Amino acid sequence: MVGDSNPAVELGKPLVNILLVEDNLAEARLLAEILKGTVLSRFQLTHVKRLAEAVSLLDRSTPASLKAAFQVILLDLTLPDSQGLASLNVLTQRAPSLPIVVLTNTNDDELALQAMRHGAQDYLVKRHINQDILERSLRYAIERKQTAEALREANEILELRVQERTAALAQANDRLWQEVERRQRVQERLELAQQAGKIGTFEWNLQSNQVTWTAELEALYSVAPGGFHHCYDDWIAAIHADDRDRVDQELWQAIQNHVGLDTEFRIVCPTGERWIAVKSSVFCDRTNAPLRMIGVHIDITDKKQLETQFLRAQRLESLGTLASGIAHDLNNILTPILAVVQLLPLKLTNLDEHTRLMLKTVEASAQRGAGLVKQILSFARGVEGKRVCLQISDLLLETEKIIRQTFSKSIEIQVNIQVNVSSPLWTVFADVTQLHQVLMNLCVNARDAMPHGGTLQITAENLLIDESFARMHLEAHAGAYVLITVADTGIGMSSDTLRRIFDPFFTTKEIGKGTGLGLSAVLGIVKSHGGFIDVHSQVNQGSQFKVYLPAIESPLPPDEDELEFLYGQQELILVVDDEVAVCETTKTTLETYNYRVLTASDGIEAVSLFAQHQADIHAVLIDMMMPSMDGRTAVSLLRQLNPETQVVAMSGLNLTQTVAPAELGFQNFLAKPFTTRSLLQALHGASTRSSDNGAV
Repeated sequence: MVGDSNPAVELGKPLVNILLVEDNLAEARLLAEILKGTVLSRFQLTHVKRLAEAVSLLDRSTPASLKAAFQVILLDLTLPDSQGLASLNVLTQRAPSLPIVVLTNTNDDELALQAMRHGAQDYLVKRHINQDILERSLRYAIERKQTAEALREANEILELRVQERTAALAQANDRLWQEVERRQRVQERLELAQQAGKIGTFEWNLQSNQVTWTAELEALYSVAPGGFHHCYDDWIAAIHADDRDRVDQELWQAIQNHVGLDTEFRIVCPTGERWIAVKSSVFCDRTNAPLRMIGVHIDITDKKQLETQFLRAQRLESLGTLASGIAHDLNNILTPILAVVQLLPLKLTNLDEHTRLMLKTVEASAQRGAGLVKQILSFARGVEGKRVCLQISDLLLETEKIIRQTFSKSIEIQVNIQVNVSSPLWTVFADVTQLHQVLMNLCVNARDAMPHGGTLQITAENLLIDESFARMHLEAHAGAYVLITVADTGIGMSSDTLRRIFDPFFTTKEIGKGTGLGLSAVLGIVKSHGGFIDVHSQVNQGSQFKVYLPAIESPLPPDEDELEFLYGQQELILVVDDEVAVCETTKTTLETYNYRVLTASDGIEAVSLFAQHQADIHAVLIDMMMPSMDGRTAVSLLRQLNPETQVVAMSGLNLTQTVAPAELGFQNFLAKPFTTRSLLQALHGASTRSSDNGAV
């Protein structure tokens, strides 16, 4: 041990006991000599040469005696039995309350930083140590450690006080629990009482099995007040048979799990099937045993109807996208077939009558195929036709005449047009052929639903739809409508069938007796006219289809613009289509009718040909859907070469259903598959429109 030599002189200074861990005896003596002449404190060194000796010394001391024996540790990082920061880690674990000042021969800032992070209070380089530096480092190390220890002790005291306060608050909270429960019961009843109207409330005492139903709740079930007799069994019997077991299981499982019932189910009322939602909570006693259930019953029938309409609209939108792609390809196939069968009689004048008849058969079959494609598309986007101001009453009388002549006598037909001379049915702006298709499809379906006879009733009336009604139908708008109702007394439909009747290719008829496209086409046509359909049906009670068509205030003049079947005058036409067959048959057709033709298989080739012959090209006939460069992009580039270019667009899809040709950047539109007449009329129409606009 190294100590002071003049205790009388140093008696007034505070004594600081230092544990020096240093294997070099000379350096230990040097440190002792440096500390002898200090002004503010007197130091006493306890010197050990190895880390193990220091650990043994620390382990023999109790926390109290250790605090009295040493105030600081001077640690050399290079020892015989330990090296570097490992020595520091050992001492901080054995004596966490003692400050440590690290000694080293290396002036390494990174090592100094790491030492501080591992718990050292300071870092000294031996060759730079003098009396002032060493004394100040030891004093500051002790002060910082004491401050940290004081803060730790204060935090421990604070934590203890927080725990004591938390326990007191828990006791107070427990005393308040009974009062909270009492007030909560009162509050629940007040909140439920405020929810008047079509929401009914109930309270079920789970221990006595006594149920209290409000009059509003029993009214939802079309039951007189007191009709459930405060009995669970009477209520569960009112639920639809298909939902009853599920609701019963969910209810008892909710009680067992101490959670509220949250479910939806159907009920059968004299007015029909309705949907009810139940939301409730379970309350337990202090032993956590279920005590009672409180909740509400809500009529959600309207919400369910809107969800069904929305899901149907989503499904039809997806199917419409698929049908559009199929229709485009089929129309590209049918286009050259129609062109060839119309050209062959002109090219081969010596055909016998049998061959001509076979060509007529091919043409008729191609036309039927084109009609089928339009029917597939009509459920999603409708098909464009010539629309006029139409009196529905005339169409109904014509339909009545047909079905009376063709339907079985076992079916009674009733037609009721609810108007009089002073108040006729409002007019609609519609395609006569398409509306005739709608009526005939609905009437034929009604006939098929009554194989053993029944009553087919067709009615028409004027109807003003208000905002409240419009909110209940996604596609309805407030305003004037003509309502056509086709009702039968047939076999009806289940709810599952009712959800799918407008899906394309869905049919309940036998194979060969139905394509599943009729109602899809009906929906597409009605939607294309801005209307909507509402269907009601029950098994063995018949079906009712309501068709809503928007009425117009005043008749619009019909379009009388009829084009003649014209030959060309050797004009040069650029035909652009990625289908080789379409290009070749169109080229042959136009050449037969005195046109000259250039063909291109894509938009890039079209631009190149147009740049070479733009002075001679009279018009461009271009497909809108092509790989590499589509028609619209190609037309834009052609316009840059010649802004006055006449363009007729072709497509297997009816692009003009929602957008006018001028908005798409061309003068006319030609829907595939097209006939020779429609092809020549489209070219003539483009020329006419360009002339009207001052173009050449």
